[in-house]
Formats: sequence, structure tokens, C-alpha cells
Amino acid sequence: MLEFIILGILFEETLTGYELKKRIREKVGTFYRASFGSLYPLLKKLLKKDYLIMFEKPQGERQRKYYRITPKGEEVFFEWLKSPINLSDTTDYQLAKIYFFDKLPPQIRNEQLKEYELNSINALRKLQALKREIEQGQSNYYQNSTLYYGINVLQQTIKWCRHIRHLRPLEKLIEEDFEL
Repeated sequence: MLEFIILGILFEETLTGYELKKRIREKVGTFYRASFGSLYPLLKKLLKKDYLIMFEKPQGERQRKYYRITPKGEEVFFEWLKSPINLSDTTDYQLAKIYFFDKLPPQIRNEQLKEYELNSINALRKLQALKREIEQGQSNYYQNSTLYYGINVLQQTIKWCRHIRHLRPLEKLIEEDFEL
């Protein structure tokens, strides 16, 4: 996933490794963290694949290494971005992809979100069927609590998809849900 986050951020601007790490923290830090130990080896790998180019530029007495996405890197990034959102992927992976959806044409973006919503609805139906089965038999509180968690997450995901597909103000979504 970090590979695509790097490509997405470098799609917008040319950065040093340090600046890139900072942008990752600022932009996707709420759901993803990258360490320098994972960032620099991956930058080397992306250079070898010709997804990035690196050039040096003097800054004071030091040479700074800057990274820029290549057309090949852009192509790989857009292939990933246009691929379906998989429910079996981790939430941070799903959010990383959706984070960059503004780079997609509206029709593709809407199709992706609609498919994600439908897959979430199907998964929710399966969990609700499992819930009905469990309610008829012996109950294990903590096992059931994870089932209820999954149901709640899917219900909120479906609501969220519907909301963002129609580009509704996000403040309304937050106000509707959060009451203490």
C-alpha cells in the first residue's frame, strides 16, 4: 500500500524523502503510518521499476535528493486506483485508495463507490444471517460482540458510501452520527 501512497503524493508534487514522509503523516496519517525504515527501501525499489526518477539539487552546502513520478508510475498508480475496492483488504488500504479518488473521473469514482457499497450490503446480509443463527443457539458474549462490531462497521460504511457518492457535505454526516 505504501507504494501507491508514495505514487499518489508524488503525483501532486516533487519531494525529498524527508518531505514525502512528512506529507504521508499530514495527508494519510489518520489511517496510515510510514517509517523511514520502510520509506527509503521502497523509494529505491520504485526507482528500479522506473515508477520514479530521482535527481539531486544543491541546498546550501548539501545535495538534496528529490523524487518525481514518471509516466510509468502514473500508469501503475491509476491502474491501482481504478481497480475495485476489496472488502477483504484492510480498512487503511481501502481508505488509502479512496483518499486519492479526486484524481479519477467522476463516473469511475462513482462506479467504484457503488460497487463498494453493494459489496458492503452483501457482507452485511451475511453477518445478519449469522446473527439470526447465533440468536437461536448458545451464545458467547465476546464472539457475538465481534459480530455486532462487524455489523455496525458495515452499516456505517454503507451510509458513508451513499453520502460521499452524492458529494454531500461531510459535516452533515458527522452531525447526524455523533451525539454524546
